[in-house]
Amino acid sequence: MGIFFERDGLPRMAGRIFALILTAPGELVSTSEILSLLHASRGSVSTMTRFLIDRGIIEKTGQRGQRQDYFRIKTDALNSMFAKRLNTVQDFKTMMTEAIHYTEPGSENRRMVEELAGFYEWFERRLPSLWAEWENEKKRRNSQ
Repeated sequence: MGIFFERDGLPRMAGRIFALILTAPGELVSTSEILSLLHASRGSVSTMTRFLIDRGIIEKTGQRGQRQDYFRIKTDALNSMFAKRLNTVQDFKTMMTEAIHYTEPGSENRRMVEELAGFYEWFERRLPSLWAEWENEKKRRNSQ
């Protein structure tokens, strides 16, 4: 998972922490468990858990009588991840649409920028219907 995250431009340690929390028995993983199991520094764990919290993937909680933090997968993590991806698609489309004005008409660069802008515009239109299809599929799976 760490390498998968890294290939997507995200920190490897964030992927390792996500995998640990995702596969741990029970819902909660303590800071000390993350430190011990991943042989990571306290600073790295603190930074990467904040990173995952900011992206809506995990959430921090406490346990009665315990002084340390616990983490779990956020219930609507998939929604948060999808929203982030949609924002990325929209932002890239906007940049490519603006970049057209800075390329030479008829050039190979202009053609590539126009194609990227067109693709991301199409992709942006398709994502909401794909999400709706997924929601229907999820309902179908949960009713079986």
